[in-house]
Amino acid sequence: MPRRSDGGCALRHDVDVGGFPTAGVSSLRLGSAADDELQRLAKGDPICQRLMTVPGVGAMTALRFVAAIDDPTRFAHAHSVSAYLGLTPGEHSSSKHKQRTGITKAGPAPVRRVLVLAAWQFQRCRPLDPLVQWTKGVAERRGKFVATVALARKLSGILYAIWRDDSRYEPQHQLRRQREQ
Repeated sequence: MPRRSDGGCALRHDVDVGGFPTAGVSSLRLGSAADDELQRLAKGDPICQRLMTVPGVGAMTALRFVAAIDDPTRFAHAHSVSAYLGLTPGEHSSSKHKQRTGITKAGPAPVRRVLVLAAWQFQRCRPLDPLVQWTKGVAERRGKFVATVALARKLSGILYAIWRDDSRYEPQHQLRRQREQ
């Protein structure tokens, strides 16, 4: 995979690895009529254009996220979006003990799938990004698969915030927040 001077992949963020609901293959071959139509729809929608500024998020991910969330005002905060998409850990607890389980898998599985794929792509293409550095720390403690799902959960919150605030992705935003605390 060719690298750019900034450390990212030569693939642009508009190339998505989401695939279709019934296909297990990636959508890197943007030659089919369906792929072209998805690209056209995403590029014609200002919300999807802003969401695609996040590394790893392409047309399929942006369109599925917008379709699943529909109206960002129905969520109070980003944690509600992550819970709606089933990206939060479950819990089996009683008064005596607290036991965390895997993610709840509530909500639309295709959106969860493309967010996890976007997280893999993000890690691969932007190894120097602060979020990827955070993910590497989680991977050392919990393993790379848990860390990738954690990054997908963060991506869902970032996508929600971009949509809600009418903004674009800023890689240094996380660093500024950590310094303020």
